[in-house]
Amino acid sequence: MSEASGASSFVLIFDGACGICQRSVAWVEARDHEDRIEMLSLQSEAVRERFPSVPRSDLEAAMHLVAPDGRVWTGARAVEELLRLLPRWRLGAWTFRIPGVRLVAGWVYRMVAGNRHALGCGDHCALDEGLSDSEVRSTRDDGGGVP
Repeated sequence: MSEASGASSFVLIFDGACGICQRSVAWVEARDHEDRIEMLSLQSEAVRERFPSVPRSDLEAAMHLVAPDGRVWTGARAVEELLRLLPRWRLGAWTFRIPGVRLVAGWVYRMVAGNRHALGCGDHCALDEGLSDSEVRSTRDDGGGVP
């Protein structure tokens, strides 16, 4: 993951323990040819040091995009701003201006974010809920439990 430094970088704070989040960050990194966006896992010490006023629960609820001037976008609004920052994806940001799109995008983002651990995050998400490696494997082997 790129860890660009400097005051001119946007900072994307994401859940580094979430597979969906990791894949989304990889998608952004592959398209951030100008290295304008620094990626920081909310689990990193750097987040606690650089953004001490942002409650951990807020960071766990939604990704945060922090601009060099201090403005912050969260959730679907962060997605909109990320698209605006990526040269070939600016049209995607424009679609958020269509009436109703921001409302629907916000709802979809909250649904996915709230269920991300059940939507393909991987074994480590089940472990966060108190299951051991063997319990995760056994629930998968018998077709029940953790997806």
